[in-house]
Amino acid sequence: MRRGCGCGCAVLLLILLIVSGSSAVLIGNWAALAAPDVPDAPPAVADIPADYLVLYQQAAARFGLDWPVLAAVGRVETNHGRNASGCAPNGAGARGPMQFLPATFVHAAKLASLTDPDICDAADAIPAAAAYLKSNGAPDDWQRALYRYNPADWYPPLVLGWAQRYGYGALLVWPLDGRITQGFGPTNFALEPARCYEGTCHAHFHDGIDIGAPVGTPVRAIAAGQVTIAGRLAGGAVVVEIEHRPGVFSVYGHLEPELEVRVGDSVVAGQVIGSVGLTGLTTGPHLHFEIVASGVPVDPLLVLPPQP
Repeated sequence: MRRGCGCGCAVLLLILLIVSGSSAVLIGNWAALAAPDVPDAPPAVADIPADYLVLYQQAAARFGLDWPVLAAVGRVETNHGRNASGCAPNGAGARGPMQFLPATFVHAAKLASLTDPDICDAADAIPAAAAYLKSNGAPDDWQRALYRYNPADWYPPLVLGWAQRYGYGALLVWPLDGRITQGFGPTNFALEPARCYEGTCHAHFHDGIDIGAPVGTPVRAIAAGQVTIAGRLAGGAVVVEIEHRPGVFSVYGHLEPELEVRVGDSVVAGQVIGSVGLTGLTTGPHLHFEIVASGVPVDPLLVLPPQP
Protein backbone atom coordinates (compact mmCIF):
# COMPACT_ATOMS: atom_id res chain seq x y z
CA MET A 1 0.00 0.00 0.00
CA ARG A 2 1.00 3.56 -0.58
CA ARG A 3 1.55 4.11 3.15
CA GLY A 4 2.75 0.60 3.91
CA CYS A 5 0.81 -2.67 3.90
CA GLY A 6 0.69 -6.17 5.39
CA CYS A 7 -1.06 -5.26 8.58
CA GLY A 8 0.38 -1.81 8.21
CA CYS A 9 -1.94 -0.14 5.67
CA ALA A 10 -2.11 3.54 6.75
CA VAL A 11 -4.79 6.22 6.44
CA LEU A 12 -6.19 9.44 7.89
CA LEU A 13 -9.38 10.49 9.63
CA LEU A 14 -10.49 12.92 12.33
CA ILE A 15 -13.99 12.45 13.58
CA LEU A 16 -14.84 16.11 13.88
CA LEU A 17 -13.49 16.80 10.43
CA ILE A 18 -15.58 13.97 9.03
CA VAL A 19 -18.82 14.65 10.85
CA SER A 20 -18.83 18.44 10.97
CA GLY A 21 -16.48 19.38 8.17
CA SER A 22 -14.34 21.51 10.50
CA SER A 23 -10.91 22.42 9.16
CA ALA A 24 -9.27 22.43 12.58
CA VAL A 25 -6.44 19.99 13.30
CA LEU A 26 -6.75 18.35 16.69
CA ILE A 27 -3.64 16.91 18.26
CA GLY A 28 -2.58 15.40 21.54
CA ASN A 29 -5.77 14.40 23.34
CA TRP A 30 -7.41 11.97 20.91
CA ALA A 31 -9.91 10.88 23.54
CA ALA A 32 -11.57 14.26 23.11
CA LEU A 33 -12.62 13.11 19.64
CA ALA A 34 -14.92 10.39 20.90
CA ALA A 35 -18.72 10.70 20.79
CA PRO A 36 -19.10 14.00 18.96
CA ASP A 37 -22.46 15.73 18.72
CA VAL A 38 -24.31 14.86 15.54
CA PRO A 39 -25.09 18.05 13.62
CA ASP A 40 -28.64 19.36 13.47
CA ALA A 41 -30.70 18.40 10.47
CA PRO A 42 -29.28 20.16 7.40
CA PRO A 43 -31.27 22.95 5.72
CA ALA A 44 -32.22 20.67 2.81
CA VAL A 45 -34.54 18.73 5.13
CA ALA A 46 -36.73 21.81 5.45
CA ASP A 47 -37.73 21.35 1.80
CA ILE A 48 -39.37 17.99 2.53
CA PRO A 49 -43.13 18.45 3.07
CA ALA A 50 -43.97 17.79 6.72
CA ASP A 51 -46.43 14.98 5.96
CA TYR A 52 -43.89 13.26 3.68
CA LEU A 53 -41.13 13.61 6.28
CA VAL A 54 -43.28 11.81 8.85
CA LEU A 55 -44.06 9.04 6.36
CA TYR A 56 -40.38 8.60 5.44
CA GLN A 57 -39.34 8.42 9.08
CA GLN A 58 -42.12 6.04 10.08
CA ALA A 59 -41.54 3.70 7.14
CA ALA A 60 -37.78 3.72 7.68
CA ALA A 61 -38.17 2.91 11.37
CA ARG A 62 -40.57 0.07 10.57
CA PHE A 63 -38.20 -1.61 8.11
CA GLY A 64 -34.89 -0.74 9.78
CA LEU A 65 -33.74 1.71 7.10
CA ASP A 66 -32.12 5.14 7.12
CA TRP A 67 -34.87 7.66 6.48
CA PRO A 68 -32.61 10.16 4.61
CA VAL A 69 -32.04 7.54 1.89
CA LEU A 70 -35.73 6.72 1.64
CA ALA A 71 -36.48 10.45 1.45
CA ALA A 72 -33.82 10.82 -1.23
CA VAL A 73 -35.64 8.23 -3.35
CA GLY A 74 -38.78 10.31 -3.05
CA ARG A 75 -36.85 13.44 -3.96
CA VAL A 76 -35.30 11.93 -7.08
CA GLU A 77 -38.52 10.27 -8.24
CA THR A 78 -41.08 13.10 -7.89
CA ASN A 79 -39.63 15.79 -5.62
CA HIS A 80 -41.76 14.41 -2.76
CA GLY A 81 -44.92 14.22 -4.86
CA ARG A 82 -44.60 17.69 -6.31
CA ASN A 83 -43.87 16.43 -9.82
CA ALA A 84 -46.82 14.05 -9.92
CA SER A 85 -49.49 15.06 -12.42
CA GLY A 86 -52.72 13.49 -11.32
CA CYS A 87 -50.76 10.24 -10.85
CA ALA A 88 -50.55 9.87 -14.63
CA PRO A 89 -47.99 7.24 -15.72
CA ASN A 90 -44.63 8.38 -17.05
CA GLY A 91 -43.13 7.17 -20.31
CA ALA A 92 -42.18 3.83 -18.75
CA GLY A 93 -45.57 3.37 -17.11
CA ALA A 94 -44.47 4.16 -13.56
CA ARG A 95 -46.94 6.04 -11.38
CA GLY A 96 -47.32 7.68 -8.00
CA PRO A 97 -45.04 9.61 -5.65
CA MET A 98 -42.48 6.80 -5.54
CA GLN A 99 -42.81 5.96 -9.27
CA PHE A 100 -43.74 2.29 -9.16
CA LEU A 101 -44.65 0.15 -12.12
CA PRO A 102 -48.10 -1.24 -11.22
CA ALA A 103 -46.93 -4.87 -11.04
CA THR A 104 -43.96 -3.93 -8.88
CA PHE A 105 -46.19 -1.91 -6.58
CA VAL A 106 -48.47 -4.92 -6.05
CA HIS A 107 -45.42 -6.96 -5.00
CA ALA A 108 -44.01 -4.18 -2.79
CA ALA A 109 -47.38 -3.55 -1.15
CA LYS A 110 -47.58 -7.23 -0.22
CA LEU A 111 -44.10 -7.02 1.29
CA ALA A 112 -45.32 -4.06 3.36
CA SER A 113 -48.53 -5.91 4.36
CA LEU A 114 -50.70 -3.06 3.08
CA THR A 115 -54.47 -3.48 2.85
CA ASP A 116 -56.17 -2.15 -0.29
CA PRO A 117 -53.07 -0.10 -1.26
CA ASP A 118 -53.20 2.92 -3.54
CA ILE A 119 -50.18 3.51 -5.79
CA CYS A 120 -50.99 7.23 -5.86
CA ASP A 121 -51.21 7.66 -2.08
CA ALA A 122 -47.92 8.52 -0.37
CA ALA A 123 -49.15 6.79 2.79
CA ASP A 124 -49.05 3.51 0.83
CA ALA A 125 -46.32 4.21 -1.71
CA ILE A 126 -43.63 5.21 0.81
CA PRO A 127 -43.87 2.10 3.05
CA ALA A 128 -44.10 -0.03 -0.09
CA ALA A 129 -40.86 1.55 -1.32
CA ALA A 130 -39.23 0.92 2.06
CA ALA A 131 -40.28 -2.74 2.03
CA TYR A 132 -39.07 -3.17 -1.54
CA LEU A 133 -35.66 -1.62 -0.77
CA LYS A 134 -35.36 -3.80 2.34
CA SER A 135 -36.12 -6.93 0.31
CA ASN A 136 -33.29 -6.03 -2.07
CA GLY A 137 -30.55 -5.64 0.53
CA ALA A 138 -31.02 -2.26 2.21
CA PRO A 139 -29.56 -0.96 4.45
CA ASP A 140 -26.56 -3.33 4.29
CA ASP A 141 -26.10 -2.76 0.56
CA TRP A 142 -27.74 0.46 -0.56
CA GLN A 143 -26.05 0.33 -3.95
CA ARG A 144 -27.69 -2.99 -4.82
CA ALA A 145 -31.08 -2.04 -3.37
CA LEU A 146 -31.20 1.27 -5.21
CA TYR A 147 -30.08 -0.30 -8.48
CA ARG A 148 -32.89 -2.85 -8.17
CA TYR A 149 -35.31 0.02 -7.56
CA ASN A 150 -34.16 1.74 -10.77
CA PRO A 151 -31.60 -0.25 -12.82
CA ALA A 152 -29.56 2.68 -14.10
CA ASP A 153 -25.92 3.26 -13.21
CA TRP A 154 -26.56 6.93 -12.44
CA TYR A 155 -29.42 6.23 -10.03
CA PRO A 156 -27.70 5.00 -6.81
CA PRO A 157 -25.13 7.83 -6.68
CA LEU A 158 -27.80 10.44 -7.39
CA VAL A 159 -30.03 9.13 -4.59
CA LEU A 160 -27.11 8.81 -2.17
CA GLY A 161 -26.05 12.35 -3.02
CA TRP A 162 -29.45 13.63 -1.95
CA ALA A 163 -29.29 11.41 1.14
CA GLN A 164 -26.08 13.18 2.14
CA ARG A 165 -27.85 16.53 1.84
CA TYR A 166 -30.47 15.19 4.23
CA GLY A 167 -27.79 14.28 6.77
CA TYR A 168 -26.95 10.68 5.89
CA GLY A 169 -23.32 11.56 5.21
CA ALA A 170 -22.95 12.82 8.79
CA LEU A 171 -23.21 9.29 10.12
CA LEU A 172 -20.20 7.41 11.42
CA VAL A 173 -20.42 3.62 11.54
CA TRP A 174 -18.23 0.58 12.13
CA PRO A 175 -16.75 -0.98 9.00
CA LEU A 176 -18.13 -4.38 10.00
CA ASP A 177 -19.27 -6.34 13.03
CA GLY A 178 -16.71 -8.66 14.55
CA ARG A 179 -14.20 -9.32 17.31
CA ILE A 180 -11.07 -7.20 17.52
CA THR A 181 -8.18 -9.63 17.13
CA GLN A 182 -5.36 -7.09 17.35
CA GLY A 183 -5.49 -3.65 18.86
CA PHE A 184 -3.81 -0.37 18.08
CA GLY A 185 -0.32 0.51 19.33
CA PRO A 186 2.96 -1.14 20.36
CA THR A 187 3.10 -4.89 19.85
CA ASN A 188 5.45 -7.87 20.05
CA PHE A 189 4.28 -9.09 16.65
CA ALA A 190 7.49 -9.14 14.62
CA LEU A 191 5.83 -8.47 11.27
CA GLU A 192 4.66 -5.00 12.33
CA PRO A 193 7.03 -2.14 11.39
CA ALA A 194 8.83 0.17 13.78
CA ARG A 195 7.27 3.54 14.56
CA CYS A 196 7.91 6.52 16.80
CA TYR A 197 4.59 7.59 18.29
CA GLU A 198 3.87 10.45 20.70
CA GLY A 199 7.54 10.84 21.56
CA THR A 200 8.35 7.15 22.06
CA CYS A 201 9.89 4.82 19.47
CA HIS A 202 8.72 1.23 19.27
CA ALA A 203 10.32 -1.75 17.54
CA HIS A 204 6.88 -2.91 16.34
CA PHE A 205 3.73 -0.83 16.11
CA HIS A 206 0.26 -1.67 14.79
CA ASP A 207 -1.19 1.39 13.07
CA GLY A 208 -4.81 0.26 13.21
CA ILE A 209 -7.06 -2.49 14.48
CA ASP A 210 -7.80 -5.94 13.06
CA ILE A 211 -11.41 -7.13 13.12
CA GLY A 212 -11.86 -10.85 12.62
CA ALA A 213 -14.65 -11.97 10.28
CA PRO A 214 -15.24 -14.75 7.75
CA VAL A 215 -14.09 -14.33 4.17
CA GLY A 216 -16.80 -12.59 2.21
CA THR A 217 -18.17 -10.50 5.09
CA PRO A 218 -19.29 -7.12 3.68
CA VAL A 219 -17.09 -4.15 4.62
CA ARG A 220 -18.69 -0.71 4.95
CA ALA A 221 -17.38 2.82 4.55
CA ILE A 222 -17.31 4.39 8.00
CA ALA A 223 -18.33 7.83 6.71
CA ALA A 224 -19.01 9.82 3.57
CA GLY A 225 -16.08 10.56 1.29
CA GLN A 226 -14.36 9.84 -2.01
CA VAL A 227 -12.44 6.68 -2.92
CA THR A 228 -8.77 7.43 -3.57
CA ILE A 229 -7.38 3.86 -3.71
CA ALA A 230 -9.23 0.73 -4.79
CA GLY A 231 -7.20 -2.29 -5.80
CA ARG A 232 -4.20 -4.50 -5.19
CA LEU A 233 -1.03 -2.84 -3.94
CA ALA A 234 2.62 -3.86 -4.29
CA GLY A 235 2.52 -6.03 -1.17
CA GLY A 236 -0.39 -8.04 -2.54
CA ALA A 237 -3.12 -6.69 -0.29
CA VAL A 238 -6.32 -5.40 -1.87
CA VAL A 239 -7.06 -2.06 -0.24
CA VAL A 240 -9.67 0.68 -0.34
CA GLU A 241 -8.78 4.16 0.85
CA ILE A 242 -11.40 6.88 1.34
CA GLU A 243 -10.71 10.59 1.73
CA HIS A 244 -13.30 12.20 3.99
CA ARG A 245 -11.82 15.71 4.06
CA PRO A 246 -8.50 17.11 2.79
CA GLY A 247 -5.82 15.16 4.67
CA VAL A 248 -8.37 12.92 6.37
CA PHE A 249 -8.62 9.28 5.23
CA SER A 250 -9.75 5.81 6.25
CA VAL A 251 -8.25 2.56 4.91
CA TYR A 252 -9.58 -0.99 4.67
CA GLY A 253 -7.06 -3.76 4.05
CA HIS A 254 -6.89 -7.47 3.06
CA LEU A 255 -10.09 -7.26 1.00
CA GLU A 256 -11.30 -9.66 -1.66
CA PRO A 257 -10.21 -8.59 -5.19
CA GLU A 258 -13.81 -8.00 -6.34
CA LEU A 259 -14.50 -4.54 -4.95
CA GLU A 260 -17.77 -2.61 -4.98
CA VAL A 261 -16.13 0.79 -5.60
CA ARG A 262 -13.60 2.40 -7.93
CA VAL A 263 -11.22 5.33 -7.55
CA GLY A 264 -13.20 8.54 -7.77
CA ASP A 265 -16.48 7.08 -6.47
CA SER A 266 -18.35 9.03 -3.81
CA VAL A 267 -19.56 6.92 -0.90
CA VAL A 268 -21.71 7.46 2.16
CA ALA A 269 -21.56 5.99 5.65
CA GLY A 270 -22.54 2.33 5.68
CA GLN A 271 -22.10 1.79 1.95
CA VAL A 272 -20.58 -1.62 1.11
CA ILE A 273 -17.17 -1.09 -0.49
CA GLY A 274 -15.89 -4.68 -0.58
CA SER A 275 -15.60 -7.81 1.52
CA VAL A 276 -13.16 -9.48 3.90
CA GLY A 277 -10.48 -11.47 2.11
CA LEU A 278 -7.05 -13.03 2.58
CA THR A 279 -4.99 -10.80 0.30
CA GLY A 280 -1.52 -9.61 1.24
CA LEU A 281 0.41 -10.65 4.34
CA THR A 282 -2.23 -11.92 6.77
CA THR A 283 -2.49 -14.61 9.43
CA GLY A 284 -6.19 -15.24 8.78
CA PRO A 285 -9.40 -13.65 7.52
CA HIS A 286 -9.86 -10.19 9.01
CA LEU A 287 -10.21 -6.54 8.12
CA HIS A 288 -7.25 -4.31 8.85
CA PHE A 289 -8.68 -0.85 9.49
CA GLU A 290 -6.86 2.42 10.10
CA ILE A 291 -7.63 6.02 10.97
CA VAL A 292 -4.91 8.67 10.62
CA ALA A 293 -4.93 12.46 10.97
CA SER A 294 -2.31 14.64 9.28
CA GLY A 295 -0.11 11.60 8.75
CA VAL A 296 -0.45 10.42 12.35
CA PRO A 297 -2.34 7.18 13.09
CA VAL A 298 -5.20 7.44 15.56
CA ASP A 299 -6.60 4.63 17.68
CA PRO A 300 -9.90 3.84 15.89
CA LEU A 301 -11.55 2.97 19.21
CA LEU A 302 -11.26 6.63 20.23
CA VAL A 303 -13.09 7.73 17.11
CA LEU A 304 -15.68 5.11 16.16
CA PRO A 305 -19.01 4.93 18.00
CA PRO A 306 -19.42 2.25 20.69
CA GLN A 307 -18.95 -1.17 19.11
CA PRO A 308 -22.27 -2.80 18.10
